Amino acid sequence: MGRYMNLLLVIGVLIAAAMVYDMKHDAERSAERVAELQRQIEEERERLQLLRAEWSLLNDPSRLQTLVERYNDRLQLVPLEVDQITPIENVPARPVQLAPVNGSATLGGYAGTTPVVR
Repeated sequence: MGRYMNLLLVIGVLIAAAMVYDMKHDAERSAERVAELQRQIEEERERLQLLRAEWSLLNDPSRLQTLVERYNDRLQLVPLEVDQITPIENVPARPVQLAPVNGSATLGGYAGTTPVVR
């Protein structure tokens, strides 16, 4: 009986060791995945920083002024006048019902059958 008990304990220890090894392997894979995700996050942050720098370069007022002067004959831009700004009371509260282009009204308003005011 003692031998059987020892044999069962040895088998139990071997099973436990295999389970611990499997858990260790899973933890290593998870750590590698976390490291990969952190690397991807850092790359995305670098891309965002580059895009923000490019955006600020493209929106530089002196650059835009140069482009306006260069292409003014095509663009025909004029400064904004104060009377072009409308008060909020003149803005409609809901979408205007537009006449269909081809005469068939499949949608009401902009996208639905009834306008929704939120």
